[in-house]
Amino acid sequence: MSELRVTLIDVGWGDSILIESLDENGKWHYGLVDSNDTTYLRSSFIFLKKHFKKRKIDLSAQGPIFEFVLLSHGHDDHGQGLKGIIKEFGTEKFWYPKSTSWSSQTNLLRYANRSTRVGFHQSLDKTKIVPALGEVDISILWPEYNRIDRHNENNNSVVLALELGGVSFVLTGDAEEEVWSRIASQLPANTRFFKVPHHGSVNGTFDSQGNETWSARLTQSPALGISSHPMRFSHPDKQVIDLFRNKAWPLYRTDENYHLTFMTDGTDVKVKYSHV
Repeated sequence: MSELRVTLIDVGWGDSILIESLDENGKWHYGLVDSNDTTYLRSSFIFLKKHFKKRKIDLSAQGPIFEFVLLSHGHDDHGQGLKGIIKEFGTEKFWYPKSTSWSSQTNLLRYANRSTRVGFHQSLDKTKIVPALGEVDISILWPEYNRIDRHNENNNSVVLALELGGVSFVLTGDAEEEVWSRIASQLPANTRFFKVPHHGSVNGTFDSQGNETWSARLTQSPALGISSHPMRFSHPDKQVIDLFRNKAWPLYRTDENYHLTFMTDGTDVKVKYSHV
């Protein structure tokens, strides 16, 4: 039976998301969104190493483990660990948005250009059609073609919809109000898991007048996941948490529940986490 799993890895701050797709032949397919690892803090690397070891994957093999690795946007708490991840595990495709952030993203592109651990790389926008991950279809909801926000890198975030059967999971990067004002109406009606944008900050869920953005458009009660960012920024914000509690939507946070895995067989959604 086909299956989609999305795991928000508890990295303490920032994002790292493992995507797994089991096809009808029993083969697993892997994708990764973001890694904030540093030289001394390697949370996503350690998680992935242990996870693939449990799956009995030979990491010494020459072929890449990942079918794609995606940088959601050019902030260090999302991308500074990707070079090390790609170097260790390899990827067939490296994806990223167009950006004016020329620090970590430029270094990643230089590495992708010369590394044998990257098959090919390209920027993503809504006009791009990307291959399925196993039997999971992938749609790009944002950014728009040839659009770069030069003032707010968060609004260059790639927003993905992953669909298996009658269920969609949405990954949001750090997209803020401007993005949701343009695409909230395009969110899949069958969204059953939604990654709360920007670590649960106010500007990821409300507009400048305090109105709901994306959450007002979802017709079902999706499971929500927050890659928390308690250090420095104190995300998630109480106003965001209160909104979801009032809606009685199931909410899971990496700072409270640690690693979060959202699973679907295309009909039902289950959640597994490593701490209560």
